[in-house]
Amino acid sequence: MLKYSSYQSIYEQPSFRRPVERRLHMNTFLKSRLSKIAVLLIILSITCTGMVQAFAASNDNTAAEEQKYVVVMPGDTLWEIAVAHKPQGQDTRVYIQKLMRTNGLGTSSIQAGDTLMLPAKH
Repeated sequence: MLKYSSYQSIYEQPSFRRPVERRLHMNTFLKSRLSKIAVLLIILSITCTGMVQAFAASNDNTAAEEQKYVVVMPGDTLWEIAVAHKPQGQDTRVYIQKLMRTNGLGTSSIQAGDTLMLPAKH
């Protein structure tokens, strides 16, 4: 029996590619890989930007509209509370209406010990 043969197949073996084919295969592989990474980075940046904007907006609103409360003392009236806490130049009657609406009051009757939330100043 012969140990060595000079036989050579006429069919190309897939594991032994020519350098040009190997380079083309690597280029398409790298392009597909890079495009997947680029899409992933774009999605991540959009998501992170949205989250940052959402949290920044919620912090600004709470800091800007910090609510103040007043505890009603014996003898206090809505008129006295409104005069003491209304913005400069605003009509007292308008502020009393806002005060009643903010606290869900049906009448102007308040009791000592009640806690009233002052309307946000605009």
